[in-house]
Amino acid sequence: MAVFALVDCNNFYASCEKLFNPELKDKPVVVLSNNDGCVVARSAEVKALGIPMGVPWFKIQTEAKRHGIVAFSSNYALYADISNRCVDVLSGFTPNIEVYSIDESFLELSGFEGRPGGLMAYGAEIRQRVADWLGLGVCVGIGSSKTLAKLANYCAKKGLAGENGVCDLLAMSVPAKAALFAKIEVGEVWGVGRKITARLEEMGIHTVQQLCDADPETTRSRFSVVMERT
Repeated sequence: MAVFALVDCNNFYASCEKLFNPELKDKPVVVLSNNDGCVVARSAEVKALGIPMGVPWFKIQTEAKRHGIVAFSSNYALYADISNRCVDVLSGFTPNIEVYSIDESFLELSGFEGRPGGLMAYGAEIRQRVADWLGLGVCVGIGSSKTLAKLANYCAKKGLAGENGVCDLLAMSVPAKAALFAKIEVGEVWGVGRKITARLEEMGIHTVQQLCDADPETTRSRFSVVMERT
């Protein structure tokens, strides 16, 4: 059976900026786009303030001053270097790794299920090593496909399933997964964008579980073979 894990760095750009300044550990931090135009990354503290992604910086400067938000210009050389270091650490857990983006990597973990504590413990070990060696927080989602691993990562980040930032969908019973998927909007599925979400909702498909239960042939005829596979 195929087993994939998606390891995703938390608030990556903002976390990179915090790494080199301990005084910023619990401070709200944003990273701005080229020419300091818009907010492209937010620390957890900024998210808690309700400041949205992509908002123009000039529109929130008064609010930022009131809350003590620290803003950084984008430093992509720094982020790329730390991303490469993270990939080096993750490569110690499997020979099969696919870098999906600057802050996300898929790990192929087939054959690791029999480790002591199972895949949940292995995911926790991954999180701890990245934290110890790099000072970064990550979440780990595990599933039988990349799509499910990405959805599991979403569940881990949102605290919907799993524990301590690790969610293993393979360890869940069918009824438990159905109950979980019934709580998640269909637009959270990898590859289901806003336009497809709107069309699915017109068909009465609003949740991940409803997408699972949809007729594959109908899905293929109205969308594509890719959507059928999803």
